Amino acid sequence: MGRSLRVLMVEDQEPDARLLGELGRGGFDVTYERVDTAEAMANALARQDWDVVLSDYSMPRFDAPRALALLHERKLDLPFIVVSGTSGEEAVVAAMKAGAHDFFRKDKLGPWLAVAIERERGEASRRRKGREKTRALELAMSIEREHREALHRRKARETTRVLEDTENRLEVLLQASRFVLYLCDAHGDIKVHWISPNVEDLVGHPPEAFYVDHFWQEGVHPDDLARVLTDMERSATEDRIAVEYRFRHRDGSWRVMHDEFWVQRDEAGAPAFLLGGWADITEQKKLQEQLMISDRMASMGTLAAGVAHEINNPLACVIANLELAERDLGERAESLHLEAELQEIREEAHDARKAAERIRDIVRDLKIFSRSKDEATGPVDVQRVMESTLRMAWNEIRHRARLVKDYGKTPPVEATESRLGQVFLNLVINAAQAISEGRAKDNEIRVATSVAPGGLVVVEIADTGPGMSPEVMGRLFTPFFTTKPIGVGTGLGLSICHRIVTGFGGSIEVESALGKGTTFRISLPAAPGAATEAAPEVALGTVARRRGRILVVDDEPLLIRVVERTLAVEHDVVALSNAREALDRILAGERFDVILCDLMMPQMTGMDLHAELFRLVREQAERMIFLSGGAFTERARAFLAEIPNPCIDKPFNAREMKALLNDRIR
Repeated sequence: MGRSLRVLMVEDQEPDARLLGELGRGGFDVTYERVDTAEAMANALARQDWDVVLSDYSMPRFDAPRALALLHERKLDLPFIVVSGTSGEEAVVAAMKAGAHDFFRKDKLGPWLAVAIERERGEASRRRKGREKTRALELAMSIEREHREALHRRKARETTRVLEDTENRLEVLLQASRFVLYLCDAHGDIKVHWISPNVEDLVGHPPEAFYVDHFWQEGVHPDDLARVLTDMERSATEDRIAVEYRFRHRDGSWRVMHDEFWVQRDEAGAPAFLLGGWADITEQKKLQEQLMISDRMASMGTLAAGVAHEINNPLACVIANLELAERDLGERAESLHLEAELQEIREEAHDARKAAERIRDIVRDLKIFSRSKDEATGPVDVQRVMESTLRMAWNEIRHRARLVKDYGKTPPVEATESRLGQVFLNLVINAAQAISEGRAKDNEIRVATSVAPGGLVVVEIADTGPGMSPEVMGRLFTPFFTTKPIGVGTGLGLSICHRIVTGFGGSIEVESALGKGTTFRISLPAAPGAATEAAPEVALGTVARRRGRILVVDDEPLLIRVVERTLAVEHDVVALSNAREALDRILAGERFDVILCDLMMPQMTGMDLHAELFRLVREQAERMIFLSGGAFTERARAFLAEIPNPCIDKPFNAREMKALLNDRIR
């Protein structure tokens, strides 16, 4: 086994056997990579460590001087040897001046190339060790110097603490601290002797107020005072103590304070006074609470997505069986002349199906609002997302205002359904909550869509509520600013909406006046290549052109049976619960006009079946139509985005599914 040698070949032709043979005879076990451009060389240098660079002198797109320059830019000390078949003496001199370590002609390699490589590797190793030794020496000297300076600084600080009196120590703290600083007794009634002037900016009270006996204790929230006083008693044994409590601002609000103080002791070691720093952490606490809420909402979203997916299979069976029951009742009533007698039963089945379809809409809305924040952007129908939003917010709207929809034709926008739905839901609920309950006939919430000049898609959400003052509008998108009562709003909703919309390349504007209501206007760029006209819908009730052979693959037995009953009137149906069995039958020679396949199944998914058929029997892969209870994984979403095959969401509409299948059976 020879010595390992990693060679980066800068060459526009594959290296000839003679060159590699000379390196092999020199005792090297060679692995190499060939590059012929600066970009390829840079990538190779970043990807792997190399032992030597062998370079042709001149190539159509690259040459040895530029390769050397690239090494120097990256401060790489690699042996660089020019191996050229045509370069003359001037090229040799130029290459050596540029920093090449040696030069060989391809027709006169001999054994000297391997010797030169071995020599240059040794020289590079010695240079590296020299640099490392120098760096180690410099580091040792730097550590020694910093150690001495640290000792000097420590002695200076100790001297300052001994010599400076209380006033000097407070001046140092004031210069270094961003907090309100104070000096108070460490015992008794915690009498404040001095507090920095910026306390008025913090809690609205001037410094003089704190010099009044018991003022500080009266400002602390009654539920926190006993705990704070107990914590302060720890000064008997501890030198540094931190506490948090609520303190009443001059405007009547409670502010969360972080209070950290250092215990100064007398000669006997007893606490003499406290030097402290005060900071308002109310906003940080709000942010922590919001993050906790966001985390809980993310968990609920994941749960909702899972529940929605699990509901879809049985719900699809319920809706499809109710459709079949309606059809069968109609046919039986007509054949037995019992239309009047069975009319009530038919209406009951119809009402049950309509109720199940409402559940289907709710499940689809849950899927939209529970998708991952990392969901990739793509074309999104703003009207579809708005309809889901209005269903979700309907309970807030219906007691407060009439809902008016004014939808103009719009192209899809480049966004994500979940994030855009978050924006719409926040604005619609804000509009509803701005209106008092009980006067729904007198108030209105209007949602409108249109296309502005320049192609921007505009969504407007307007209400006839009390409106806002210019002062409120000026702070509307500021984090934590809210006009709602304490405990009702976090003040983050509109700032998050602003961030989401601008992140999609759009804008959000507001028009409002006191007594005249409020209008939020969202403008978003259309998705690339999007057309304003809606795609033509599949014609319902299409009659099959011929009796086809259909394969149904789903791991849900109830769903298989209802699909089989739905399609068996017009087609021959083969129903299987295992994708592996379906693959085996197709590979054995069976063929189908349409393969109706569940996307997510245990053992072998519909995606896996499609991949195998695409590789082995492509014609059958092209005939697949997928059924999905929710493409809730990144892989599933990416798969559906890449393939041309259609996908039917569960619960499906039986007539639409039949129309799609019949259109594909020629």
